[in-house]
This record gives sequence, C-alpha cells and structure tokens, in this order.
Amino acid sequence: MDRRNSGEQIAAAVRASIFDGELRAGDRIRQDDLAATHGVSRIPVREAMIALDREGWVTIEPHRGAFVNGFGEASVRDHYELLGMTYGLAARRAAERGSGDAKAELSVRRKVLIAAGDVEEFSERNEAYFRQVFRMAESPRFIQVLQVLAAIVPGNFFERVPGTEAVQRRSIGGINKAIVTGDADRAVELSNLLMRRHGDLAVKALRQHHALAD
Repeated sequence: MDRRNSGEQIAAAVRASIFDGELRAGDRIRQDDLAATHGVSRIPVREAMIALDREGWVTIEPHRGAFVNGFGEASVRDHYELLGMTYGLAARRAAERGSGDAKAELSVRRKVLIAAGDVEEFSERNEAYFRQVFRMAESPRFIQVLQVLAAIVPGNFFERVPGTEAVQRRSIGGINKAIVTGDADRAVELSNLLMRRHGDLAVKALRQHHALAD
C-alpha cells in the first residue's frame, strides 16, 4: 500500500467511524493509534487528517490534534439542497442540449438501472446513468462542483442509508422522461425533490447512528 493509498484508506475508515457513531462530535482522533492499526507511519495519517479537515469531517487545532466535527441537521439538509441544484442544472442542460441518440442511450441506461439485482449493482448502474446525464449537459463544471461537495455518507450510499434505493428507483423514471422529452423545468423540479428526499433519509440515518451534532 503506497503512502497516497494508505492515506485515502485511513480517511475512508475515519469517515465510516464518524458516520457509524463510533467517533462522536468533539472526540479527539488518536493519530498514533490509527498509524499502528493501519501499519503506517504518521505521514499518511496526517495527510488523511488534512483531507478530512478540508472536507469538514474534522477540525485540526494547532498543537492539540484533530477533533471530530458533528453534522448539524441543517448542514446535512443544505448539502443535499446543493446536490439537488447541481443535479437539477445538469438535468436541465441534458434536456436542452442532448441529441436524440444521447437521449435514447439515456433511456437504455435507465432500463438497465431499474433491472439491477442488488444494491452494489444498482449503485454502479446509477453512476453510469448520471455519467450519461453529465455528458449530455456538456459542461465539466458540474463534475468539478460535485468533487468539491464531499460526500456525507461514506461508501455505498444506497447500502448505508435505508430507503434511498427505493426512492431512487421511483424517481428516476420521471427524471428520465423529463430529460428525454425536453421538459427542462420538470427535470429540475424532480431532481431537486429527489435530493431533498435523500437528505431526509440521510438525516434519519445519521440520527440513528448518533452522528448528528447536538
């Protein structure tokens, strides 16, 4: 495991511990323990803490260490509102700019997505579906924005947050129809609604894991 990969794996492990409630708001992250657990030096651990601080998972305090930030309910909901705006604008542009062939391909990807047999397959096919949406939108800026909006839920979103796969399955048909028929306003409306519903479920899951800040 090279240093970069080890740092990424440590960051992923810390995110999962925070989401699962094993680390609570205000807890100090014991970096020596992390280094020992993962069999690495402190360098990749520090790199992981810097990445987590940048994403908002922790706060690094000089001469004291890294401390867990709790997720406030309003902050979580705002996160999904921002995702809704980004996906909504991408859907609008896909409806406006997508060619007939591209829209036909999108509909094929929707059918493939709905036919997914398990949550892992569903997640992969969902990513493939929205890659097509973003290609049709013809703007790399959307991808850049999503990269800045670090995920609140680590790992497979549909697996970790109960109910989200069902919501996605129910919603994707309407979004697809709006894009394919060129109804840009409807595509935006449904994309925003979908992300609000995901936000509600994410808040519920975080609360159940005691991962929401007081």
